[in-house]
Amino acid sequence: MDVKKIFGNNLHIYRKKQGISQEKLSETLDISTKHLSDLETGKSFVSAELLENISQVLHISPSALFFTPDEMSVDESDWSKIEEIITQEVQKMMVSTKLRISEIKNK
Repeated sequence: MDVKKIFGNNLHIYRKKQGISQEKLSETLDISTKHLSDLETGKSFVSAELLENISQVLHISPSALFFTPDEMSVDESDWSKIEEIITQEVQKMMVSTKLRISEIKNK
């Protein structure tokens, strides 16, 4: 699959996930519905400026639009790293929360 088709497929997927029609997204991006359709089918390619706008409107990283499904999958070793990160972040949040509660009590 070429990069234009990967991009277009991902654009279509993210747009649909958010329940946005082609008409609404093209209006928001200030492009024609035809141009958006051409992007989604891989007939056209995105400019850097439009890529930035799309990622902002869809609330995704620009790089997310260039991954194939195989590259987005997570294997078992990734899960253990993810769990470790989550555990560390939860611990930080607990310490921070306890400090904030302590400050409230001391006022």
